Amino acid sequence: MTPDFHQFFTLFAQISKKIHANNDTRDILTCIVENITRILSAKGSIFWILNTKKQCIETKIFQGFDYRSLMHTDYPTLMTLFEHQKKDCVVIPNAREDDRIPDLERLGKRKINSVTGLFFDIAGPYTGLLAVYFTGNRTLEPHELELVTSLGEQGAIALEKAMGHDRQILEIYRKIVEGFALAIEARDRVTHGHSRRVATLSRLTARQMGLEEPLVKTIFHAGILHDIGKIGIRDTVLDRLGHLTPAEMDQIRQHPVLGADILLPLTFFSEMAPMIRHHHERFNGTGYPDGIKGERIPLGARILAVCDVFETMIAGRPGMPAKDLPDAIAELKHGVGTLFDPAVVQAFFNMIQEHPKAMEIHESIDDVLDMLRQNVADLALQNRLEKRAARLFPTGF
Repeated sequence: MTPDFHQFFTLFAQISKKIHANNDTRDILTCIVENITRILSAKGSIFWILNTKKQCIETKIFQGFDYRSLMHTDYPTLMTLFEHQKKDCVVIPNAREDDRIPDLERLGKRKINSVTGLFFDIAGPYTGLLAVYFTGNRTLEPHELELVTSLGEQGAIALEKAMGHDRQILEIYRKIVEGFALAIEARDRVTHGHSRRVATLSRLTARQMGLEEPLVKTIFHAGILHDIGKIGIRDTVLDRLGHLTPAEMDQIRQHPVLGADILLPLTFFSEMAPMIRHHHERFNGTGYPDGIKGERIPLGARILAVCDVFETMIAGRPGMPAKDLPDAIAELKHGVGTLFDPAVVQAFFNMIQEHPKAMEIHESIDDVLDMLRQNVADLALQNRLEKRAARLFPTGF
């Protein structure tokens, strides 16, 4: 049956209007599956929202015949059935005889013959999966497939727009955590500014290596937080860096582990946690905490390691006088291939030539605290919008 394209474009405009009016996302998805089922004379359709990181089904919305063989299946079965790793559109020509479809009800499998599934990218770990099923042996015509794809993409846009509220709040939380880390560091005149400078050097080095901008951004934020684990170490130990007993040195060597443990439960920091845990590993395996070597060390951690050591040498520490630039460069050269990744050091040297003032970051503790107070105020403002955000995801997604 050929779809009424005037009807389709009217529907498309209706859904677009709902999206821009910030209507309930569930209502938008319901509208999509209802109309796909009606326009294509399908037996029914289902729109799943999948979390590929947690490997679970967040929610699903269906219209038409409750095809329990699909409606009540789990995430691994869906991924096997629709073979997402191979293509974005999957056609199952004979669902009645397909052993991959759970036989939850023989009646359901007798009623359904062909199934078409399409995947849609959504922000973060989320993916949309839209399945349309028919009683007969039905393959969608190109114009029908385009119709279903266009409406499915509208659903993905609605979800992305709704999640923008969550992403905005998470971004402010990130700024607050970073602000606390910088404020704690700012109390110590010796280390004040260290993390900010390491973050800046790391970002410039990552760009010099041609890394994608999202990874560059992650490495920058990991640089700001790379020493957050020192929060769990007593000030009396931190004040004696360079003059520590073996037992105290063992405590210091736990700060990358503590830092990663602090951040790992916070999903918006999870990508940074391995970089922070391993930023004191060495290329030849002599570092800590895990003694891994070479490319087993995350690239972000290898970049942080070079920038951390360089900043420490240039700034100096108690019992370790500051080095001038030529001596610091010579030290890095001496560690190439043993302590440091040669490719990272080369990129770092190229970056320093292009950005000779990269180390010139000076902030007072008042500047940092002002930034922190502003971030807390921003979070309070966002929290006043929580009822509105909850209305977008009434089921909790």
